[in-house]
Amino acid sequence: MNKCIFCLTFLFGFLTFGQQNEIWWNRDLIDSIHTKRLCTDYPGLTKIQSTKEALNESEIVFTGKVVEIIRVEKMEPSDYGEGENGESIPIDFQPIQHYWYIFEPNRVFKGKKKKKIKIYSRIFSTISPLLFIDKEYLIYAIKGEIQESPYIYCNGSSSHIEHAENEIVELEKLTKK
Repeated sequence: MNKCIFCLTFLFGFLTFGQQNEIWWNRDLIDSIHTKRLCTDYPGLTKIQSTKEALNESEIVFTGKVVEIIRVEKMEPSDYGEGENGESIPIDFQPIQHYWYIFEPNRVFKGKKKKKIKIYSRIFSTISPLLFIDKEYLIYAIKGEIQESPYIYCNGSSSHIEHAENEIVELEKLTKK
C-alpha cells in the first residue's frame, strides 16, 4: 500500500512538473516576443549596457527586417571524457540548432551599409533570441571567434522595432557626424 501511494505521488509530481515546465516555456517564448530586449538577462553572463557602451562594443548596429531564416541542426558534443592518452574526447552528443538571419537593413548606425546583413544565432537558451521572418528589429551584433557571421550582442539592447524608439533616438545622437 505504501509503495502504491509513493508511486502515485511520484507520478503526480512528475506530471505536475512537466505541466509547470510547459507553462514556463510558453511564458518565456511569449515574453521574448513582447519585451523590450531580445535577450534575457543572466547575472554573470549578460549585463545591460548604456547605448554608448553597446554601440562602441558592437561591430554592426542597424534596424532591419528579417527576410530569410537559414536553420541548420547538427549533432555536437555535449559531454567530454578522457581518451587513451589523456586527451579530451567527446562522449555524448546532442542536436544544436544554428540560425542565420538575413536582414534587409533600413538604417545602419555602425558598420558597412549593405543590401543584406547576415547575423548568426545559436539557439540554446534565451540568451540567443529567436527572431521571426517579416518582423523588424534593432540589432547590435559583434563578430564571433568561430562563425563567419556576426551574432546578436546580448549586452546591447537588441529589441523589436516597436520597443526601440528611445534607443534609436539615442543612436542618432551618438552617430551624428
